[in-house]
Amino acid sequence: MNWKTIKHFKPSEFDDPSVPMSSKLMNPSTIIHLDNLRWFTGWAIITHNKFGIRGCVCVEPGGHSKNSHHYAKHPEGCSAVDWHFECKADPRTQIIKVLQSGFTGIGIYYDWKWDGKSLSVGFHTDLRKRPQIWKRENGKYIYFLK
Repeated sequence: MNWKTIKHFKPSEFDDPSVPMSSKLMNPSTIIHLDNLRWFTGWAIITHNKFGIRGCVCVEPGGHSKNSHHYAKHPEGCSAVDWHFECKADPRTQIIKVLQSGFTGIGIYYDWKWDGKSLSVGFHTDLRKRPQIWKRENGKYIYFLK
């Protein structure tokens, strides 16, 4: 990964909080896609790896589903990031931009909190081989593509 080409992020924003420098285990294309989305929208993107949240690389299993693309040892490679925009755009506009981003795995969450505040919308994005889009409603996952 050539971090000199990444304009809007630092490696630490993708690390497992308990394993410094673990961002090197991520699929570089994920970081490039997110950087391009940040450039395209002009909206800040906050990755969810702070406050002990394991939302980017997970070196050790735990906190995600068994076959999560967050895991460093995932067979397709670690390509997942949980995050949210820091912007005033409505959730529908944000979702449209994410759907246009080129990510093949997209989760849409209306029930996330960040720094003690409810988010209007948060996202899981990854680069899985078989495209999948989903949302969570009342604790249940609703899949649009399987």
